[in-house]
Amino acid sequence: MKKLHILATISLAAVLLAGCTETTAPSDSTGNNPNNGVVSQSSSQSGSDSSQAEPENQNITVSNGDVLEISDNISCSAENEIRIEKGGTLDLSGEIDLSGDLYVEGKLHIAQNAKIGGTGVIHVVNSFDDIECEGTVTAKIDAPEPVEIDGVTYVGGILLVNKEYGLPREFGTDIADIRPELRSAIEQMRADTGFGMTLRPSSGYRSYATQEWWFNYYCDTDGYDNAITYSALPGHSEHQTGYAADITKTELDYADTEEGKWLAANCYKYGCIIRYPADKVDITGYIYEPWHIRYLGKSTAKLVHDSGLCLEEFLEVD
Repeated sequence: MKKLHILATISLAAVLLAGCTETTAPSDSTGNNPNNGVVSQSSSQSGSDSSQAEPENQNITVSNGDVLEISDNISCSAENEIRIEKGGTLDLSGEIDLSGDLYVEGKLHIAQNAKIGGTGVIHVVNSFDDIECEGTVTAKIDAPEPVEIDGVTYVGGILLVNKEYGLPREFGTDIADIRPELRSAIEQMRADTGFGMTLRPSSGYRSYATQEWWFNYYCDTDGYDNAITYSALPGHSEHQTGYAADITKTELDYADTEEGKWLAANCYKYGCIIRYPADKVDITGYIYEPWHIRYLGKSTAKLVHDSGLCLEEFLEVD
């Protein structure tokens, strides 16, 4: 496995892309890197006029089996791209000012103090699991197209359920409870804060049949037009996935409690998001639910949190 290191503050366009004759670390005939894995700069110009020459635009590709380590700050021009191929890894502990495109098909690790910002786009080719984000991402993220498997829709590995995308009646019959990852997250939040944080009855996993009963009940008592704003049609409830839970109190004033404020500000650190935010009602189709959390995993939840988007916007779906 080759390791490529970028150790100084550099401009990706001016140094890596223009001044280097290669975008991968050179190796000798035995496959060893004589420069200890450091990408070297060599002039591609000659003569007294070399400073006048326009740099040649090139791209950076992290190939299968390679690890590119960026430990300081770089700028990626709009004309250039960084591509992490399947089997390749980019470890970032510095900052990338992204104006071009970064394609993630391999692994992208963003360390705690690292950052990817700018006007460029990070393209997730296969799965959000290919990004391990501990730092900050403010650059736009382009999600893969939705994929349907056995009647269930996934976007970049994220199970999607909303008013448009549903689940088969039999889905989740083997769950019988919330997923272990979500239960662990709730228990950890409770332990870390001392808040009571309880799971409401019928507010963890909810089968198709149970959701059908509740939806019909709300229609009978409140009318269909009202019910559809706060209750999902059977097969369209996130609770059927086992990755959703209603915490403590299903009333709007929960948002004003100390626990509710903490949950909104911190649940992403435990892998969860507030699924139906107050300012996204027109997009999610549901009223603000400060008690309803959805488990995505710590890395993806942080990406969603940093984006300021609801899940539909983040995944670029209706």
